[in-house]
Amino acid sequence: MGVWGRGLGLVEPVLGRESVLNVPNSAVGVIFYLLQGLLGTRRGRLAAVTLLGTSVASALASLWLAGVLLFGLRDLCLVCVSTYGVNLALLGLNLRRWKVERKRPKTA
Repeated sequence: MGVWGRGLGLVEPVLGRESVLNVPNSAVGVIFYLLQGLLGTRRGRLAAVTLLGTSVASALASLWLAGVLLFGLRDLCLVCVSTYGVNLALLGLNLRRWKVERKRPKTA
């Protein structure tokens, strides 16, 4: 696995290769999609805020990795680009959901 496949390529230069935070990007992705799937079935503000926050983080990571792919590696990966599209769609859906939940009156 190349340097970009763990910790977005950012953790190793700062904290070292053996850092507990230098996990494979795929492991972070599995947790992200599990969280999206599980919280996607829940109602409420906390679920909406958590979904939106993780989607924003995912979108930022996708932008970073797209830049690495295009400008650093000078390559094009259809699976990668498709994943970035899914993450962008989730961001849009979760933003819409958060706006709806924000307007909903609080329940005691």
